[in-house]
Amino acid sequence: MTSSAARLRNDVANLFKTSCHPDIVLPSDGPQDLTTITLHLLGPTSTPYSEGAWKLTLKIPAEYPNSPPKAYFETKIFHPNVAVSTGEVCVDTLKRDWSPNVDLRHVLLVVRCLLIEPNPESALNEEAGKLLLENFADFERMARLMTSVHALKRSAFASATTSAEFSSPTDNTDENGYTTTIYSDSETDSGRSSTINALDTMNVLRPLEHTQRGSSAPTPSSQSKLSLKSKDAKPKKKVGIKRL
Repeated sequence: MTSSAARLRNDVANLFKTSCHPDIVLPSDGPQDLTTITLHLLGPTSTPYSEGAWKLTLKIPAEYPNSPPKAYFETKIFHPNVAVSTGEVCVDTLKRDWSPNVDLRHVLLVVRCLLIEPNPESALNEEAGKLLLENFADFERMARLMTSVHALKRSAFASATTSAEFSSPTDNTDENGYTTTIYSDSETDSGRSSTINALDTMNVLRPLEHTQRGSSAPTPSSQSKLSLKSKDAKPKKKVGIKRL
């Protein structure tokens, strides 16, 4: 067995052995194919996606972990960083910032965090990105509407998620000294902010930056609309979904 194949088998085994997060629902019978993993992602609470669930597929190349996997939403979703036609997720972790030290568990956590922290400045869905920048209330209404029309019902997965309890943080430190702390949804917003900050130090949350037409940076008026985080969260440069 090659080192690449051994690494993939080990990462898949670890993924199914220990749950990433209650919002990430893996198939109970395990993967049928190690190079294609299909699961369901539940919308995080306090976001416009909170009532939905989406079928998500990871396609893992033969060169893994030297080459990153690709993530696709099989269920339609209204999100700035998800391509309308293909459902592909665009984030730096799966592009230029990919590192062999990032495993499949981290990849799924990154995709989930994009539902909390979309980046309208690097939008693949231009309509969603523009709406998020210019009128958050309208973006929220559209995201909720599209969730109700296209997404699966989160309630259908309630039994799968209630059995997963994360009562205390779990620290994971890799060989390079990167540490990720995973907290439950029942913890405070500041706890969730700590999770996001810890992942961000690994460069796993920074969406892929594209040069925008006519400008490579947001205008001052756009920048003023990026402060959508709750008052308890640490100020950040990226846009976050408004807490309800």
